[in-house]
Amino acid sequence: QMLKGYTEKEIIGKHFSVFYSEFDKARKYPEYELEEATKVGRFEDEGWRYRKDGSTFFANILITAVYDDDGNHIGFSKITRNLTEKREAQELLRKSEEKYRLLVEGVREYAIFLLDPDGLIATWNVGAKKLKGYEDYEIIGKHFSIFYTEEKRQLKYPEYEIEQAIKYGKFEDEGIRVKKDGTTFYANVILTALYSSGKLIGFSKITRDLTERKQAEEKLSFLNSQLELRVKERTEALSKMVKNLKSINADLDNFIYTASHDLKAPISNIEGLLNSLKEILNENNFINEDISQNLNMINESVARFKSTIKDLATVNENQVGINDISDIDIREAITETISSIDQLVKESGAELILDLRNKYLKFSKIHLRSMIYNLLSNAIKYRSPERKLVINLNTFIKNKHFVIEVKDNGLGFKEENKEKIFQLFQRLHTHQEGSGIGLYIIKKIVDNAGGSIQVESEPNKGACFRIMLPL
Repeated sequence: QMLKGYTEKEIIGKHFSVFYSEFDKARKYPEYELEEATKVGRFEDEGWRYRKDGSTFFANILITAVYDDDGNHIGFSKITRNLTEKREAQELLRKSEEKYRLLVEGVREYAIFLLDPDGLIATWNVGAKKLKGYEDYEIIGKHFSIFYTEEKRQLKYPEYEIEQAIKYGKFEDEGIRVKKDGTTFYANVILTALYSSGKLIGFSKITRDLTERKQAEEKLSFLNSQLELRVKERTEALSKMVKNLKSINADLDNFIYTASHDLKAPISNIEGLLNSLKEILNENNFINEDISQNLNMINESVARFKSTIKDLATVNENQVGINDISDIDIREAITETISSIDQLVKESGAELILDLRNKYLKFSKIHLRSMIYNLLSNAIKYRSPERKLVINLNTFIKNKHFVIEVKDNGLGFKEENKEKIFQLFQRLHTHQEGSGIGLYIIKKIVDNAGGSIQVESEPNKGACFRIMLPL
């Protein structure tokens, strides 16, 4: 009644053709629908239907033949849905697609075109003409493998791209492509499979010219190789000098000295060259999303490099003995250290339990804080995702030693790795970022102080580090 406008009394007993146009009734389309429903069991259609007041709406109808238990045909069920809004939406979509087509045709910086399911070129935009050199009448209908080198065609690489796009929805690649005049350029291509009603209808292909970016990368690679050569030359020169040093391991000291001193200038040079490269690219409007992303990645790598150099410098400083000895207020030093990692503690949800039984220690405050910081940050970093992190930090006197004990309920590690964890750049858990020097630094500080460090741990149960410093 809501859809058609008729009340029950007005419509029951009338032929359902009352909902159809005069044209449909004249060609006996309602009768045809019933015949089809009787023949195959059901009939579905979309079209214009009429209300009581003469207005129309676009409808989806489903007529199903109905039979009794004995198989006698006793009538039909009919379901009608109003699809007017859907049809209007489809019309808006058609107009939107037309606008998109016009937009694509107007893009000049990218080659954007469609392929049929066999890889034949179906459309051609201005950007494609500009990049590849073909007019639309020259290229439409030809296979897209025409843009590939003879070697790639022999390897059936274009066919491989289509297979991957069908398998994964899209395929992205970078490589050499060929223009109409035979010249080549370095391109980024994205091939996307297109479907309609679950059926493959073709592919969209977007090609960008990355030649200038590639040249910039090659120049940067050359600069990096020169830097590596320079570092190698200096490392070899330093290794001869280090052989005369008896107190420190020759190879380790050589590496630390080189990394913490001689790499500072080259890495600064890289930063300068990178900034210069950015300015050149900006001035020439070469910056795009991909280049910007790669430059950001290089910046991040340089930052990590500088951080590593800083860490190595810290290691180098701890190679020497402890000089800044003073009376330390234990509670004050530990409280300051915890404050410096307060954000880490909050983010991890860790519970810190302190039991500080003695008040003073004669030691280097910087080194004490360094040891506490590394032990606490490691406990937070390698916590278990299965439970709340609880860290116990205790200090006490035992056997004429000042003992610092840090115990956690984190991931822990196997017994055979107890010695390995104190080696430089050794990390047992790789899911977290880290330099692998924290425990090495602690061991160096303890050794230089004439102390010792004990470790107890069990996988997935936690670890306990016990530092013993002679009074």
